[in-house]
Amino acid sequence: MSGKKVVVENTLTPYKDFLKDSGYDVYTLYNNENINNITTSEYQAIIVSGLDVLSTTDASYTNPPAPIIEAKGKTPEEIYNLLESKYS
Repeated sequence: MSGKKVVVENTLTPYKDFLKDSGYDVYTLYNNENINNITTSEYQAIIVSGLDVLSTTDASYTNPPAPIIEAKGKTPEEIYNLLESKYS
């Protein structure tokens, strides 16, 4: 186990599958309802469909313990490459 962990929004199934297949341990984020449960820095990044999604819930998330990456406009491969190059 490589110990690479990411959080991915539940609607982003192709991204979750691609990252799992690439060796990541994927934690699912359900409509950002459990975003406040992510309090440790064990995750490399939090991947959401769009940053606007974060503001549509009651998630008062001002100081995330991991970088938030917007998947909008990016392929699963691009997200993977970003994680490998920038956040590993």
